Amino acid sequence: MPEISIIIRCYNEEEHIGRLLSGIMQQTIQDVEIIVVDSGSTDATPSIASRYRVKLLSIKPEEFSFGRALNLGCQAATGQFIVIASAHVYPIYQDWIEKLLAPFKDPKIALT
Repeated sequence: MPEISIIIRCYNEEEHIGRLLSGIMQQTIQDVEIIVVDSGSTDATPSIASRYRVKLLSIKPEEFSFGRALNLGCQAATGQFIVIASAHVYPIYQDWIEKLLAPFKDPKIALT
C-alpha cells in the first residue's frame, strides 16, 4: 500500500498537468500513488498524463461533477492518506508531501 494517494481532477489542462506531475515525481517522499481523473479533455491532457507513473481514469463529460470525479479517484485510491490537488497547481518545494504528512505522525491527528 502506498503511503499517499494524490487525486488530480482535470479537464483540458495540457498547459499545466506535466509540470504538476513532474513536481510530484521530484518529492522527497516517493511512495506515492497518483490518480488522474480526466473529465473528457479534448486537448493533450490524457496523453501528457500517461507519460508519467499514474493511474489514469476517465469520466464522460455529461456525467461530470466535481464530487463525482473526486469520488471516482478516491474509490481507486489505495494509499494510507489521500491528497486532492488541482491540475493547475505546482509543488514549489520538494518536501511538500513530507511536510503535509508530518502532523500524522501524532496518532491523535486525523485531519489537517
